Amino acid sequence: MTHDLLSLLPTWGPWLIALAAFMSCLSLPIPTSVLLLSAGALSGTGHLHLPALVVAAVIGATLGDLLAFSIAKRVEPFIDRPGTRRAALLGRARAFITRRGMMAVFLSRWLITPLGPATNYVAGMAGLPLPRFALASISGEVLWAVIHLGAGHLFGRQFRDAEGAAIKALAVAAILGLILWGLRVLWHRRGRPAP
Repeated sequence: MTHDLLSLLPTWGPWLIALAAFMSCLSLPIPTSVLLLSAGALSGTGHLHLPALVVAAVIGATLGDLLAFSIAKRVEPFIDRPGTRRAALLGRARAFITRRGMMAVFLSRWLITPLGPATNYVAGMAGLPLPRFALASISGEVLWAVIHLGAGHLFGRQFRDAEGAAIKALAVAAILGLILWGLRVLWHRRGRPAP
């Protein structure tokens, strides 16, 4: 899947980035980090326009965050049944969001990205006010897009005048993306017992 998406980047750049960011914020398994690094690398070689990519990533991610948040608000009454384990978990989530909601949302956008989609749903169910959620989400998504696209752009600039620059830049970005993906997989497995 990653290879297919990367092959679409030169043609559909900002549109693909916006769609991938949107879907990943809804917890769909899209290799968005790899796409952002690769798109940034292509902007470094002059094949894509960096500001358009940043805007597309931020808009797509923000819309995905807001949709997930809204879905969670609507589902919350069905989950919050007194006396259930889910209600107890939701109570703890509400307490955490009351204390550190905006900071949790902000950090999960760019620093601890594997927690981002889940944080959207938790913040919605826990009752974080929409304006506070939106402020934390948008500011975190801007930082996330700039970091990923900027890193790819810097690597891509090294190949700007070289022959086959786009292919070399995509290869470097794909390797960086695979490293990030591997770290994410390790992060998810760190708390699970061995089979």
